[in-house]
Amino acid sequence: MERPRGATLTPTELEYGIVQYQNRFIWSDKILKSNDIAFSYQNIETPINYQPAHETSNIALSVTPTVIKKQIIVSTPAGAINFTTSTATVLIDGLFGGTSGTASHELYDTYKVHIINLSGANAITLLGNTGAAVTGNAVISAGSSASFDISLATATTVSIKRAK
Repeated sequence: MERPRGATLTPTELEYGIVQYQNRFIWSDKILKSNDIAFSYQNIETPINYQPAHETSNIALSVTPTVIKKQIIVSTPAGAINFTTSTATVLIDGLFGGTSGTASHELYDTYKVHIINLSGANAITLLGNTGAAVTGNAVISAGSSASFDISLATATTVSIKRAK
């Protein structure tokens, strides 16, 4: 029998062979298929593969928590430029549930940001601000991209490591 979205199957209905749920037949044996469960919880207004608009900047950029949450920065700089992160206090408050620069999250919680350099000749350098240390190669060469992991190093400092 077809059920409306959000309907609940009773133990009796799950007890016997196959049931029809949302126009799909499911082998019950008291176990629903994972894709049917995921389908029932999917937000139809915002598909699972939804990607918010990424950040675009062809000039020097302040990499704030809002920019980091977008996960992707695309740039075609006309000359060599720097992307500078916010201070650790701002990053901690904006990303790690901090108050006045002291985090409430567990250490090593991580955000990832990808920087894509579309320029044919100019590099981008990622610089850390006070309390936000960049380690590894911070230069994104012309025509390449880089991923950085932004993590909580201590309750009051942030580590930014080049992942690739």
